[in-house]
Amino acid sequence: MPAVPHDASLPAGVPLGPEFFARSSDLVAADLIGKIIWRTGFGGGRLTEVEAYLPDGDPASHAACGPTRRNAAMFGPPGTVYVFLSYGVHHLLNLVTDASGIGSAVLIRAFEALPEWAAVSPSRCGPGRVGAALGVGPGLDGARLGEESGVVVLDDGSRPEVGASTRIGISRGCSLPLRYHSVNSRCVTTRSAKLEALGS
Repeated sequence: MPAVPHDASLPAGVPLGPEFFARSSDLVAADLIGKIIWRTGFGGGRLTEVEAYLPDGDPASHAACGPTRRNAAMFGPPGTVYVFLSYGVHHLLNLVTDASGIGSAVLIRAFEALPEWAAVSPSRCGPGRVGAALGVGPGLDGARLGEESGVVVLDDGSRPEVGASTRIGISRGCSLPLRYHSVNSRCVTTRSAKLEALGS
């Protein structure tokens, strides 16, 4: 598969700034579905699945026990990249939300290819595959969206139907409906009978 050139233009869309992310992670997560995530030189696609992690009442959140050296980026300003290593193998991409010092983020779980970029940036389902496709590593932890990280989130006006369900691969906070997905996309890691359309 050919690589995305570093000097390639971005997909069409308006870059989202810190003000978009300066809200509760559950609100941001639902609104991220349909947006485009892109990293210069690596590619990306349209977000189809994410999970929110709350600062309070969420035992699955890395912020549940307060700030540490490991999770420091999660307490940064909105629009910060938070990276953590899962099972010693995969670097997972999270986008920090709310306000500095809060400890709130959204995990990026899946994106589907944009038709005009599919040859160089195919769909990726699963947070480990997303991280690998976007070249996510420890060097990105604490970087800001935009020029510093090379990661941007773009709004091109797409508004798919959004559904919600419980999160995947956690042992605490399992009943919280904080996983959001694009209802009509096939690029979703696991479908469940509990999936519900928001607003239905």
